[in-house]
Amino acid sequence: MNRIRMKPKVIVAIAAVVLFAVASICGCSSGGKDFTGIMAKVPGGSVDFGYWAIGQLSVDADLAEIYAEFRTSPQAQQLMDVGVALFIVEHAARASDPDGVVTVVGGNLNRKDIERQLSENGYRETRYRETGIWTSQEGDLVDSLAIQKDTVFMGSSDGLRSCIDVTAQEQAYSLYDHQYVKLLVDRLPQGLIVNVHKADSASVEAYADLIASGESYKKERQDRLKMTAIYMFQDSDAAGNAISEIEHRLETTGFTDVKSKQEVNFIHVTALISITDFVYNLAFWD
Repeated sequence: MNRIRMKPKVIVAIAAVVLFAVASICGCSSGGKDFTGIMAKVPGGSVDFGYWAIGQLSVDADLAEIYAEFRTSPQAQQLMDVGVALFIVEHAARASDPDGVVTVVGGNLNRKDIERQLSENGYRETRYRETGIWTSQEGDLVDSLAIQKDTVFMGSSDGLRSCIDVTAQEQAYSLYDHQYVKLLVDRLPQGLIVNVHKADSASVEAYADLIASGESYKKERQDRLKMTAIYMFQDSDAAGNAISEIEHRLETTGFTDVKSKQEVNFIHVTALISITDFVYNLAFWD
């Protein structure tokens, strides 16, 4: 049998090409985190961000209570009203700042088909940076929509223009570009639901000298979720002073098996919560 011998440099080059091809086929994003890709599409001034892996939530019977919170939301209803089937939605996120809230929906979307259905449903189009912003005749009663490739933005016209500015990458930076937010979320794992809050958010628990915090939830057992939370403080002293307070708050709000550790100015926490308790105060549109 004749054997072909390749030089080591040739083997390395071929291996690199194969790995690149596999990564392209998988559609793997930087760090393998879908939620950071959406954070890169919303304004850096956002103070709250919530990501939901809709495609995974919708097909797991154990997570039906969680998916139902999205399914019954005004945003899901509006998507259905304009002919977008929910089974093609893979991800949805909400980003809020003092001026309002923007919803970002991603999936196997067909821009031309959605725009055709918006037109048929009486929406009017205006153009901004080569992107159409579609506004309903009902005005503020429903969100305006903008479509870019595989993403639908929903919110006020001003909010949509801010997102379009971010995606254009001109004179606007995203939430993921924010220095401290990026340091935080790079430590958070991908989850079914991921929340990120700046310290000035009205929805975040107040701790002295907190800069930002985030939580990522994964399914642990049939009836439970595992939370991984990261808290970023001004320095190690502030972080150390907050550990017991963080543990106490979690233990008194339905979490069990709470474990925490300090990493300089970061607090890393894991805990379990039943799906029923988790859903109790959950709402997609909050």
